[in-house]
Amino acid sequence: MPPNILIIGNICKDIIYSTQCYPPEDSKVKALSRDIRIGGNTGNIVQVLSQLRNCNINCCVKLGSCQFSYYIKSMLKNEGVRVIGVVEPDMDIPESVLIHSNETSSRTCLHYRGNCNDLTCEEVLSAVGDMSKYDWVHLEHRRNGLEVLKLAKQIRERRAEVVMSIDIEKIREGFEEMLSVVDYPIVSKEVCRALGFDNLLAALAGLSVHCSHALIVTWGDKGAGMWLAQGTDNLTFNSDMLHKVDRNTFTCDAFKVEDIVDSIGAGDSFSAGFIYCSSQKDKTQLPESLLLACKLAASKLKHCGMTVDPSVLDL
Repeated sequence: MPPNILIIGNICKDIIYSTQCYPPEDSKVKALSRDIRIGGNTGNIVQVLSQLRNCNINCCVKLGSCQFSYYIKSMLKNEGVRVIGVVEPDMDIPESVLIHSNETSSRTCLHYRGNCNDLTCEEVLSAVGDMSKYDWVHLEHRRNGLEVLKLAKQIRERRAEVVMSIDIEKIREGFEEMLSVVDYPIVSKEVCRALGFDNLLAALAGLSVHCSHALIVTWGDKGAGMWLAQGTDNLTFNSDMLHKVDRNTFTCDAFKVEDIVDSIGAGDSFSAGFIYCSSQKDKTQLPESLLLACKLAASKLKHCGMTVDPSVLDL
């Protein structure tokens, strides 16, 4: 049976302007193109997962009664995603205006939340209902960090065997405890640097003391690494890009990308790749999951949008 995967978080409206170079302050420049699409961590992850075979994708998100909310539901339904909407009738969908520089491939984001509140634990549990149908649940550690921690604990109580992962892109309340509650916390380079770690291995060693099962750290063009409490002795390493560091730790090199076209959603592509591969295979294949995650993230940098190159799945 294909695994049932539930992604919980926020979706927003991305308005992306492409310019030749980033505009100086108080200047007027010509936008070369404009693209409006579904964005946000959850929006990006489910769009990637929906293109991969042999998994059932569900997402629980806040929606309003605006036209773009209906567009989100219709668009994702057409892509095979089941949308569990927590509806606030007067809520506006958050918007991100992104300026993409062709000269440097940088992207600058202006995010407007409007009157959108983060999902609460009670809202999610009420909307989702029976947790027993889900094999994997992925969370976002948002600004209401303690509420997300409460949700993770409630999910664990209701379905002890469910696998949980979480994206941690900023340091929020409950951060350290969250590392021990979920199975696979995915921590960004920015969080690690803010905590004083200056390289991938140092971050894995320093943060793993808070983890009960595993830890994933991403480090951009330096690749990613994983720490496993159970050790790495029973794992299979089938690529020269994978490196066993010690009995608990291994890393994966980043795939080289000569010309970066669009970095928007690269981190979400990484998370989607790890969730997808890990939910399909036994735990001896975790190195392959990290490899696919790095490969999907690199592939995303080569084009605009969240379309997946089918060749990426050939590991």
